[in-house]
Amino acid sequence: MSNGYFPSSGEPGPREVLHAVRQALFDNSRLKGGAPGQEIAEQLIVGGYLQTAPSPVLVEEMLEVLEEGSHGLRSPTLQPCAFEFFWDPDTDSLRSNMNLSMSAEWIGAPAEWWDRTVPEKLTHAKTPPCTDLISEPPEVLRDRERWPIHICNDEFTRQSTELWAEAQSFNADTVNVHRWAAMYPLPIGRRALMVHPDVKDLSEWSEVFDVLPFEEYERAVWALRVEQRVFPTTHTLDLFGLAEYSSENVAGPLAFSGCGKDRHLIEILGAAERWWTQFRGQILRGRPKGTGTWPSPEHFQNDLDLTLVAMRSYGMKVTQENVSRRLNIDKKTLVRWIQSCGKSWEEIRRG
Repeated sequence: MSNGYFPSSGEPGPREVLHAVRQALFDNSRLKGGAPGQEIAEQLIVGGYLQTAPSPVLVEEMLEVLEEGSHGLRSPTLQPCAFEFFWDPDTDSLRSNMNLSMSAEWIGAPAEWWDRTVPEKLTHAKTPPCTDLISEPPEVLRDRERWPIHICNDEFTRQSTELWAEAQSFNADTVNVHRWAAMYPLPIGRRALMVHPDVKDLSEWSEVFDVLPFEEYERAVWALRVEQRVFPTTHTLDLFGLAEYSSENVAGPLAFSGCGKDRHLIEILGAAERWWTQFRGQILRGRPKGTGTWPSPEHFQNDLDLTLVAMRSYGMKVTQENVSRRLNIDKKTLVRWIQSCGKSWEEIRRG
């Protein structure tokens, strides 16, 4: 896979186009239905999102990057914790028709997906939102009362890696920078990126290799940056929950990379290790990949409904590929289960 389209002099670059496309899709729902790149490129000028016409080729590539990301064509703002999104203020509980058992991990969660009923303490009591760790990492980690007792699989995990990756300081703005940010788990070790199927020519990924904090096969299921300003210096601490790790460069299931020696960051690192320890050995299992098994069509319908609600709320295109990926099954299995519910794909797609 190449670096993609290279803008001519005066044309907006990948990052500028990415942000403009994301905002335009958020503002104009009509564009989310698969509008061609040429039409969206024109709307970016008409709507004032860009001052200079972008290449339709680059617009198409940025649409592809956004669809690969954690929330597809999501809004430019931080998406809230799923428990906040699906909370019913009238009953002061989680909406009764929502089953988040496959969309969140919690302390003490059972390993097998068919036993994963969200406990009462999560469905009938306000819990610390997991996404506060993204917006206020030092404040949350310093205050044990704010430590999340659950983790939303998309809202916290994939959103955190995507936002952390996009915030890095790159030597150049290329399409592959944003392709990397959309990968999950996020390769943060050089060898992990080298063996990724999207990486064919290493020279075309040099900007990404330059910002990776580790050398081996480390991949992050979540990522946070903590900053501490001690005039005149800003100290940083990057924290990662690992999908896999080696005994080198990392501290067990929690990896970290720091710049500076401010003692407050050392305290935050210790708090992060204590918080993350609660989830060791049971992280992000979800449905075993490829099983394609539900106890009944009703269970499948419930998981499918939750998936469609989330996808549509984030502006993600409802395709068989996207739905299958979120349910961790192949397209044939998806169609088979839809048919078991007495429905067709077209009925599901139209909503």
